[in-house]
Amino acid sequence: MDLPPDGTPPAAGRSRGSGPRESRAEESPDEDPPTFNIGDLARQAGVSTRTIRYYEELGILPQPERTVGGTRRYSSDYLFYLEGARMLKQLGFGLVEISELGRFALTGAAASTWTKSFLQEKVSQLDHRIRVLTRLHELVRAAASSPTAPGLPVPELLRWVSERSGDLAEHRPGEPPRPSRS
Repeated sequence: MDLPPDGTPPAAGRSRGSGPRESRAEESPDEDPPTFNIGDLARQAGVSTRTIRYYEELGILPQPERTVGGTRRYSSDYLFYLEGARMLKQLGFGLVEISELGRFALTGAAASTWTKSFLQEKVSQLDHRIRVLTRLHELVRAAASSPTAPGLPVPELLRWVSERSGDLAEHRPGEPPRPSRS
């Protein structure tokens, strides 16, 4: 190993001549908090950079700060925003609705009539899902704890699930409507 002229080895984990390494943990309180570039944010959030840009365009994400050169810089709050958007999508909210909620939450503005209306509709849909999932939970629990003999809860569970499969999945735009079971 070649030693520098003063005979001391380079610090562990640092190559000679690379200069001091920055450590986020050693930042002083008056320094700016750490930020991510779009690629790092995408990796940490488990989404694509295209999704991040699209969410900015829709207003789901606030416009990020930019460097002098125009590079987007995201605070750690953006991880929270992206996780919130993912959860709302899983609950059946559309991107326009998530965008409206984002504007409402980020600006502190009063909810519009449209926002209040769609939130009431979502409450009704969520109440219905909770009832369906509660019943499903009861049936699965009964089936899991019962002996495996004919005529016990497993057939009831399977019959109930096949009759109710449309109750858990809403029709999504771009998908063909489900046939009715009349």
